[in-house]
Amino acid sequence: MTHEPDDLERASVIADAELAVAEHLGWVIAVLAGAAMQLAWAQWLVSALAAAAGYGLATFHYQRKAAKAEDAYHRAIGFGKYGPPRPRPAEKKNKPS
Repeated sequence: MTHEPDDLERASVIADAELAVAEHLGWVIAVLAGAAMQLAWAQWLVSALAAAAGYGLATFHYQRKAAKAEDAYHRAIGFGKYGPPRPRPAEKKNKPS
């Protein structure tokens, strides 16, 4: 199923916006999870791990979705790793002295 580049660009922008919202909420979740673990176990390591896990779990799905949408758009327009290969610069030959 082929899509127009404009549709893919729009999908990429929407996925980036969803990721931005998830990142903002991820920080809130991280702080709340860290605070809850600090109150429950009073250990900073457990709190830090809970905060990192909360942020990671809140944003993981959206990071992958945004990456896939951007990749599809780049593939459609031939940009980045899907673009034409760049010519390599000519090597300088050492002249014997």
